[in-house]
Formats: sequence, C-alpha cells, structure tokens
Amino acid sequence: MLRSFVSATLILLAAFWHYGYASRILGVFPTPSISHQIVFRALTLALRERGHQLVVVTPDPVNDPMLTNYTEIDLHFLDADTDGGENWIETLAKERWTDIQDAYLSTVLTQTELILDHPELKKLYAPNNGQKFNLMMIEMLYYPALLPLATRFDVPVVGITSLGLSLSIHYAIGNPIIPSHSSNWDTEEMIFGEATFWQRLKNFIWVWKFLYKYRTRYMPAQQALARKYFGNDIPDISDIEKNVSVVFVNQQTPISYLRPNIPKVIDIGGFHIAREIKPLPKDLQKILDDSTQGFIYMSLGSNIKSVMLSDEVRREFIAAFSELPYTVIWKFEDDFLANKPENVIIIKWTPQQSILAHPNLKVFIYQGGLQSTEEAVSHGIPVIGLPVFTDQHVHANKMVSLGVGKKLNIHSVNRHDILEAIRTVVLDTSYKRRMMDLRNLLKDKPYDSLKNAIWWTEHVIRHKGAPHLQSTTVDEPWYQRQDMDIVFVISTGFLITSSLAIIAFYRMVNHIRAMIQPISQKVKIN
Repeated sequence: MLRSFVSATLILLAAFWHYGYASRILGVFPTPSISHQIVFRALTLALRERGHQLVVVTPDPVNDPMLTNYTEIDLHFLDADTDGGENWIETLAKERWTDIQDAYLSTVLTQTELILDHPELKKLYAPNNGQKFNLMMIEMLYYPALLPLATRFDVPVVGITSLGLSLSIHYAIGNPIIPSHSSNWDTEEMIFGEATFWQRLKNFIWVWKFLYKYRTRYMPAQQALARKYFGNDIPDISDIEKNVSVVFVNQQTPISYLRPNIPKVIDIGGFHIAREIKPLPKDLQKILDDSTQGFIYMSLGSNIKSVMLSDEVRREFIAAFSELPYTVIWKFEDDFLANKPENVIIIKWTPQQSILAHPNLKVFIYQGGLQSTEEAVSHGIPVIGLPVFTDQHVHANKMVSLGVGKKLNIHSVNRHDILEAIRTVVLDTSYKRRMMDLRNLLKDKPYDSLKNAIWWTEHVIRHKGAPHLQSTTVDEPWYQRQDMDIVFVISTGFLITSSLAIIAFYRMVNHIRAMIQPISQKVKIN
C-alpha cells in the first residue's frame, strides 16, 4: 500500500515538473481573421496539452466541449466588421494606403471598446473577483487598451503576432526603425530591391509622420478607453507595451526579408501546418487523382475572395484557364461562375492543406498570405502571387526573389500574363526544384518552433517576466535611437562652416579685386 502511494506521488510530481509548473494563462487575440487566429490557437492548444489552464478571448473560438482547462470568451460579433463587407481589391485600386490605414485604425478603436464592454470579459477583470493568472498572452497589433488586463492581474505579458511586426510595435519595444526595409508591410510605398534616394526620402518622411500621428493621436485615444474601463490609476499603456517580456513574431528566416531585432523578439512559424494530412472528400479525391496531366489550385484566402475580382479580371482568368490542359480547382465563393470552362471546378470552401499535399498539383495561385506561403513551401508547391495588401506583397516578392514563384498585378492582369506565368512555373522544372530545396531548408533547424515558443512562455512564467531581454533603446527618445540629434548637429555644423567659408572666400575675392582695380587703372593711365 505504501509502495503504491509513493509511486503515485512520484508520478504526479514528475508530471508536475514536466508541465513546467501548470499555470493559468489569459490569452487575448482580438483580430477577427481566421488566418491570424489559427496561429494563436495552435500555441494555446499546445500550452493546454502541457497542462496549463487557459482562458482565451477570441473571435474564432474552437467551441469544443470536450476540451478541459480551456475556456473561451467569444468575440465572433467582431466578424460583422469584416465579413461580406469591404471589397479590398476594389478599395486598394482607388484609395491611398494612408487613408485606408486611418479608416482601419478607427474601426479597431471601436472594436476595442466593444471588447472591453463585453459582459463576460468585464466579469473576468472586475476588481476583487478572485480571478488569478500567471501570464497574459496578447496579440501585438493595434489594441493596446487591452494591455491593462496584465496590470489588473499583476502578470507578465507575452506578445504574439501572426505576421511581421507593425511599425508601431517596432517603435514601442525599441526595435530599429528602418523606413525602406523590404520587411515593412505597412508603409505607403513598399520597396523590394535597391531603393532610390527619393524613395528612401519619401518613406523616411512617411514612416516618421505615421509614428508621430500614431503616438500622439491613436495611443491617447486607446489610453482614454483603458482608463474608462480600468480606472484612472492604471499605468500608461505605452509603458506596459514597452515592457512586454517577449514577442513571438511569425517569421521564418528562409522565407523572410531579414532585419535586425532586439533579443526579446522570438521568431516562430509553421504552427498551423498539419502534422497529419486529412483525407480529401471522396469526389474531390477522384477528380484530383484523375487529373493525370496535373491540376492547378487557385485561392485568394479568407480575407480576399475571388468574387471580389472585377468582371474584366475574372474574364481574363476564365479565358486563360480554358486554354490549359490542366484541371483547375478554384476556390470561388459563389454558386455560379459565368462562362466557366469544362476544366474549371469551383468550390466555395477548400481543404487547402490536403489539396496542396496531392502529388498531381502543379502550381498554387494565391494572394501571398503568410499562412498560405508557409503551406505552399511545406508541401513543395511553386506559387503565382496576386498580392492585394499589407504583408501579401512582402511574401509574394520574397517567393519571386527565391526563384520559386511569379507575381502578377491583380488589378491589371490579362490572360497572356496568366498563361505565361503558369507555363513558366509548370514547365520550367527549376521552380519545383528550388521550392523543394526551400522546403528542406525550412525544415532543417535545431529545434521545433512550437516547442521553442512553449519553452519561452514557461520561461517568462518561471521568472515572472524577462527584464533581462529588455533593450535600453526602448527608453531613448526617437531622435536619440536613430542618432538624429548627432546627424543634425554635424549637418548644421557642416552647413554653418561651409557657409562661413563661402562668405570668407567671397569677401577675400572682393578684397583682392578691390586691391587689383587701382593698379590696373594706373597702368592704363601710364
């Protein structure tokens, strides 16, 4: 009896040690986009498997009653702001990025208040309600008014993004600001390759103008919301933001434009890639198996939809596809596609990873989204990108630079461009070969990315934060971070010195002329 008791105790202690001191974690992931949420969900479910208890605030809940230690606060009402609304293809063709960004931040401000006013969340963060946590994990994008939740529960914060860091977060955590770097997805003009002086000057002005506007207008508006719901005695949300312990950034080295980062930025990636491929529906499996010459798969993702394509562009795709000997699987969100060729099959929803895993697939036509890019690389499928906005341009251009894909302009593409891109990528075997090499490179790393993120999460829990990763630049004023004050003083000194030298030279010349003139006159008289 005693032996059994000791054995059971040792097993429990071992399990307790293995799970890194099971903790209670609050996850707050507000962006209403499934492509964002699948990254966060993979990590939170893995933390649950480690034995941690989670409360997750999300617009895309798992809704699995069988999950224990996993409570969700449903924000699905936020999807009303994005579903079936904006035609981003049309909007980006007509409006400036600056205007679109301003409108989006205004929408996010409204969403932030809706989140803070949510009855279940209000109940959770109500003072003296007995709720306790060991860590808060939050999406680092444009919702800083939610950060005082960490203050309310007196816990360290782990940030996470499903794409590269925005300029505002780079600045907030003390990361270098590089206005014309190819990794920037939220600038007015994206630059890939060598930039001209005027392009760099334009981006420099735009970036610092945006950061000034963000820090002096948007952040105070978020601060006002935070005080409204948490009280006037909360810290400045900028201070909470800059003291986030670590930030997980969904960027993998082989498929990203590399840039310098401070130590607290931890690269992650591939969280959502399926370990086991689910079987295809039987009818779709038969279609793909029978496509012995190969098939093409086209999907513009979850935020950009094929039905958003203009009638003219849609007709060009139809005309191009009709000339191909391949079957075309097209994720098309309507029941009817006018003049659909025989070889084109439209499907409203597609099991994308299962399709990408099929051996007959020749090329993936997509919008350049990060998650789709990771999936394409993981299955070794060359791509043709049709980017619309934000980081889609970054990933499409990176694929082109690596020689594993082509890029087309979604606003002006024609059938000849489409056919040329497809035939080039399919018939030139070097695209497939380079993509397979890229896949192997992506897989060849010293640790599993998900396990690494779990380790860092538990590291922050164990040490109640990670101030040792904090960069000193985060406390420096903007001009000091970039040595702008030194550049200004040197430039001003050079300008003053040059001006004085020119003035002195001009006066010296005039003096010499004044001395020479009388002598010349005497010579003439004589």
